[in-house]
Amino acid sequence: MELKKVWMSLETGKKSQYGYRAVGGILGIVFLMTVLLFTGTFLSLSFGLPQQSFSMILVLFATALSIALAVRMGYRGMQDATFFFLTENDRLWVMDARGLSSHGDGFLGFAISSMETQAFLRRQGKQPFLPKGADEILKVLSIKENRSHYAFRCQACHSDRHVVRRTYFLVKGIQDEQMLLQELERRKTWENVLEPAENRNPLYILLSGAAFIFCVILCILSHPSVARMSGEIYFPCMGASMVTFCFLLYFIIRQHRGE
Repeated sequence: MELKKVWMSLETGKKSQYGYRAVGGILGIVFLMTVLLFTGTFLSLSFGLPQQSFSMILVLFATALSIALAVRMGYRGMQDATFFFLTENDRLWVMDARGLSSHGDGFLGFAISSMETQAFLRRQGKQPFLPKGADEILKVLSIKENRSHYAFRCQACHSDRHVVRRTYFLVKGIQDEQMLLQELERRKTWENVLEPAENRNPLYILLSGAAFIFCVILCILSHPSVARMSGEIYFPCMGASMVTFCFLLYFIIRQHRGE
């Protein structure tokens, strides 16, 4: 099929550095976290700070920083690896090249896959073509605008003609972004007379957030340095805090994705 229009990131259109950024980004985050933890431990020993309290704060800070950096790196990778194709017969296709290559688990497999993806992106940048793994967008069910991207739910048809509902992302900043949004708006399903499913994510976010705060308070009160409650519940409460935080993060992501 002849291509009428292709949307890709400006970086991919020039010469993709996807693989270098992905591998270098992970190595950089690991190195930064290692330096941060070793430096924090050295300072705590040098100044005689309380080991348990300072270690917990240091680990939480390092974890939050690593998550923030990983999310930022993920958005950049998603922008560079996502393509939209409009063919001459007015059919719209999408492809996320990040799942194009897989060499198993582990960092080595990830590095090889990233470099193969980079090679594919460079071929697309030189001479765009509709790959076999692209999905055709049949109907757009919803479009949710976020600060850095659009999340849209749609019915998509795989190359095996299997129709599924999926969530795709359009990171802001690509060339002719408004033209692509107009194409997505055209494919909204107005003929569906069923009421949309109730969005219960805010309720679940509120409940899981309250449970997380409650568990954190119990952790603080049962910590040996505070000793307002029995120290026997400290580690169970810490485990419960991690579980409730995972639930909280899960529902926040669902809300962010418009699901």
